[in-house]
Amino acid sequence: MANRHFGKIADVWKHAALMEAVGRAAPGRYAETHAGSAAYPLVRDEEREFGILRFLEVAPHHPVLARSRYLAAVAPYVRPGQAGGGEATPAYPGSALQAMTMLGDECSYLFCDLDPHSAVGLRHEAAGLGLHRWQVAESDGMLTVRAWLDGARPADSGSAAGTTIVHVDPFDPHDRAPGGQSALEFAGHLAASGTGLVYWYGYDEPGRRAWAFRELCDLITAPLWCGDIMVTDAGGSGRAGDLGRASTPGTGCGVILANLPPGVLSACTAVGSALASSYTDVTLPGGTQGSLVFAGYRRA
Repeated sequence: MANRHFGKIADVWKHAALMEAVGRAAPGRYAETHAGSAAYPLVRDEEREFGILRFLEVAPHHPVLARSRYLAAVAPYVRPGQAGGGEATPAYPGSALQAMTMLGDECSYLFCDLDPHSAVGLRHEAAGLGLHRWQVAESDGMLTVRAWLDGARPADSGSAAGTTIVHVDPFDPHDRAPGGQSALEFAGHLAASGTGLVYWYGYDEPGRRAWAFRELCDLITAPLWCGDIMVTDAGGSGRAGDLGRASTPGTGCGVILANLPPGVLSACTAVGSALASSYTDVTLPGGTQGSLVFAGYRRA
């Protein structure tokens, strides 16, 4: 299993923003540097009860979340019986499977992951969906995606059908392969080059809020948008959190977007605000009260 944090609140925000981006921009090319597994057997624990399972409870009753592309993408997998899927086993779809399901055969795909088991699952799902233009690479994601982009023909860009989005979701944002860039540096390269970017980051103390946005602003001059959610205690603050648990006060994450249409940015802002409003004064795992707070940042 490439991602043991699937379905937690950090995954909910990451994938909610990602699905608005890919659904609204409808790219002709889509790549992931750290794809993870295609799907994960759903477990019911306090982190998922606070994350995906709570989202599925509140979303249908919220006017923004009910129309979200994320809800449409995950509900058939997490609750297959309710979506007409019969007796299928509930699962949480990873970002790659969500994107393939949403974009279908109108897009070409590249998914990178070093885990052989994840690669097998990604190939199985791509073939099962009947897709014709896809690659799964068991190699360094930044180097592989950069070569893939550099090899694109001029006709592959400059039109709606040629729009490219790259999802960068690193385990370590500053780690780099020999001769390559770190994930944060690669995100900066994508943003500066005009490629559609969706970059995820996490943190475990309030002072680190929006840290990746600030670092990218120091690296490049391209326009950037950032949506950040943080778990707070009942007083609206937090101390040192625990990103592994994702639901402790002071823990948070964010999504940075670049080179995407204005409608994507406004939609992600609306979904982020709606998500936070649906987690106001909730019981956190562990029994204490808290909330989610959303903040948006933009560098024009």
